[in-house]
Amino acid sequence: MPCLPMFSPKSSENVNTKDDYEVQTWNPLRLLVLRLGLTELAMTSPLNYGKYAPDDIFACAYCGAPLFAANAKYDSGSGWPSFWRSFEETSVSYKREWDNRLECRCRRCSSHLGHVFMDGPRPETVSADVLQKSPVTDPRSGAYLPRFCINGAALIHRPAPKEEVNDKS
Repeated sequence: MPCLPMFSPKSSENVNTKDDYEVQTWNPLRLLVLRLGLTELAMTSPLNYGKYAPDDIFACAYCGAPLFAANAKYDSGSGWPSFWRSFEETSVSYKREWDNRLECRCRRCSSHLGHVFMDGPRPETVSADVLQKSPVTDPRSGAYLPRFCINGAALIHRPAPKEEVNDKS
């Protein structure tokens, strides 16, 4: 079943405010997570259980901006989709909350995604070439990589584009 974006930009130009989007779904769970910052129940996201190609992308369900690559997804055992790095430096913004948790938001549209904890995988357990591509803006702490603990309702899965085969025989 294909995942459809919840909102789409009215244009592909710079989109910076919620007024730059058209509503394409009234999914109440997504609205509660993205716009009000609520947390979905653990173990309820289908994104926890799928198999994904390394080049697949997880994008913001509000604006469609790429947020995480499948090659950074791992099973943290937390009950929510988890990633150890963001897609690129301009993907995610951070805000320290009143209870000292680090909230992560889509940098383009400010939608709530989830939280970042400093108990992710150890650097030596991930691919060195993927680790080198890790954005410098991602939080760092000691011996562990960050764990982006993300609400599945905040994400849409985009399969990697399939390469066209040009058979000229």
